Formats: sequence, C-alpha cells, structure tokens
Amino acid sequence: MYTSYILMAALTIISFLIVLLLRNQRRIIARIGFVSWISLSLYFIFEYIVIQATTAPYHSLDQPMSDLGVTSCGTNTYPLAPYEICSPYHLLMNWTIAVTGIVIFVGAIALHQFWPDNKKTSIATVLLVIFGLSYNISGIIPADINFLWHTLGSMPGMIVQIPALVLISIAIRNVKPSLAIFTCICTVVTTCSLIFLFYQPPFISLPGGLLQRILYGAVYFWMVITAVVLWRNLNFERSGR
Repeated sequence: MYTSYILMAALTIISFLIVLLLRNQRRIIARIGFVSWISLSLYFIFEYIVIQATTAPYHSLDQPMSDLGVTSCGTNTYPLAPYEICSPYHLLMNWTIAVTGIVIFVGAIALHQFWPDNKKTSIATVLLVIFGLSYNISGIIPADINFLWHTLGSMPGMIVQIPALVLISIAIRNVKPSLAIFTCICTVVTTCSLIFLFYQPPFISLPGGLLQRILYGAVYFWMVITAVVLWRNLNFERSGR
C-alpha cells in the first residue's frame, strides 16, 4: 500500500535535485518551467475523473479536495470527516496532488531567471517552492493515513503564495506592468478565499470546498498565464534579434 507513496516522495526528491542541477542551463530549464506551470491546467480534469468514480456522495462545493485522496471507505475516516467518504481512485488523486506540487516548485525554480534579480524575487521563489512542497506533502500523506502530518504539511501552502505574489508584483511593476496587475488580481482572489475559509461559521457560511478550490485555483491560473506570457515574450525577443 505504501509503495506508491514512497515512489511519490522519491520522485519529489529526484525532481528537486534535477531542477537544481540544471538551473544554470537557461534554455533547457526555461522550457521545463514553461511546461511545468502550463501543465497545471490539467489538474481539475484529473480531479473531475476522480469525483466521477466516487461511490459515496461527494459534494465539491462543500468537501475539501483531500477527501478524494482518502484511502479508506466509511465515516470518520479522519478527525474532521464525520460524513461518508469512498474514493476508489484515491491513488490517482494523490498522485495528481503530488505531481502538481512537483510542477509548481520545478516551475518556480526554472522560471526564476525571468524575474528581476533582487532579494524580493529570491524570497518569492523560495515561498513558491514551499507552496509546491506543501501541496505535494498532502498527496504523499493522505488525511486518513496521518491526519496530523497531512495537516501540518499542507498548512504552509495555504498562506505562503500570498506574500510570494505580492513580492513578484512589486518587483515587476516597472518592467512588466500588465503582468504585475494580473498578479495583484490573483493575489486578491487567493487572499479573500483564505480569509473567508478562516471566518467560516459562526461568522459567515460559504461553501468550503469551493473556497479551497478558488484559493489554489487562483494561483494555478496565475502560474499558467504567467508561463504563457513569459514564453511568448521570450520567443518574441528571439525572433526580433
């Protein structure tokens, strides 16, 4: 049972080492970064496939994404799940989450070269790497296997993307003003989602599953569009020489 999760962890370590070793190969690593972040657009397709295979009712507006990765069927599968969960494709979901985390941190390292070379962007890249690793851990350690480590591992990924995007928007506001504005918009969306999640009942009552998907989805959307923009700009610069 644990073989797949050991493989996920091994793939994470190998991917991290490879991208670090190749970080000075600017053209190669740039293509890897573009493909990595653009591939995030596939996440919700895989999630949809897993949802369709569930044999217990799954309410995507109310239930967290990690419920789809729970490895056992029944009620009370982990401390915050008194409802029934049964996700036969849980392994596919956990692989999807783990690989999503990998492509996030690979893209963050690979595309760092396109940001102004200063302390702000260096910190932002480190935070985005943490964001990816945090998301990755929630796939490697499903909630019903070890709820404490699943929760501790995933918590940073709910927060660190906000200062990362803020720092990038500040750093590029003069050289890439349109992308800076887009970055600010995505920052506002993910920040509001996080605030609404924290202030759920008794203060407000909004669908938690939807808020979680917006929280992460806003960052995925930013990464996909940013990768496309940077790739197009790079091709334009090369064609103009």
